[in-house]
Amino acid sequence: MKKYSLFYIFVMLVMTACEKEIDLDYRSVDAIYVAEGCMTQEKTTVRLTTTQDMTDNQTNAHNVEGAVVVISDEDMVLDTLHYTGRGVYTSSCIGIYPFTYTLDIYVNGRHFSSTSTMQQAPQVNSFRFVWKKVLTERMLFAELKLQDIPGENNFYFMHLYRNGIGYRWAVMNDANNPGKELQQLFNCTTERELDKNKADALHDGDRIRLEVRSIDRRTYDYFYSMQVMDNSGSNPVTNFSGGCLGYFSAFHVQTHNYVFSRDEIDEED
Repeated sequence: MKKYSLFYIFVMLVMTACEKEIDLDYRSVDAIYVAEGCMTQEKTTVRLTTTQDMTDNQTNAHNVEGAVVVISDEDMVLDTLHYTGRGVYTSSCIGIYPFTYTLDIYVNGRHFSSTSTMQQAPQVNSFRFVWKKVLTERMLFAELKLQDIPGENNFYFMHLYRNGIGYRWAVMNDANNPGKELQQLFNCTTERELDKNKADALHDGDRIRLEVRSIDRRTYDYFYSMQVMDNSGSNPVTNFSGGCLGYFSAFHVQTHNYVFSRDEIDEED
């Protein structure tokens, strides 16, 4: 009987402890600026935002306007970007291989700066959806093949969009096969998930946009660190000086559009 009494006393203590209010110390922290700068063969675009405080309920407060955003080459200032809304600044300045460009951002007494070197145009040899057998599963992959540019170290960023929304992305370098054909496989889904019409699976009629960028080493290091940060437990490498998150990249981009059809999926060779 005594052991049962002790048991009930223990249960009551636990229940009482569960009802106690827990004071969480939500400390307000200063917002951190985040810049996404892209200079292509067509234009220059920079989006400037801030991280949001945990207690900030204003969903639009993160877009930053009123900044001075300047693009320069190795010799002179090329343009001051124009604010077009939603934190976006634009310019008609284009990147030319092999020049190095500098992006300077001045906002609220802060100065952030980053540099990037324009690369040559990437060459897409082929792109297809293909079934591959992985253990006991049939897996659907998007297979991209690039022709590497000989005589230099090359880095690539590849992004698949589905119906205008980012779907899969990866970065790659040519260290293992310089000057030759490079392959990138995007794992899309299993055959079972496709049969069940899962939300993440592709559907007939989905509009697929493939974007391939040739990028410099600094940009590659930034995106590669993002790609592995879930496993490494670290933040992306710094691309800007001055304490700004994000990246600036001068790159040549190739874009290709497709419509997904299950009937047109290839079988592995």
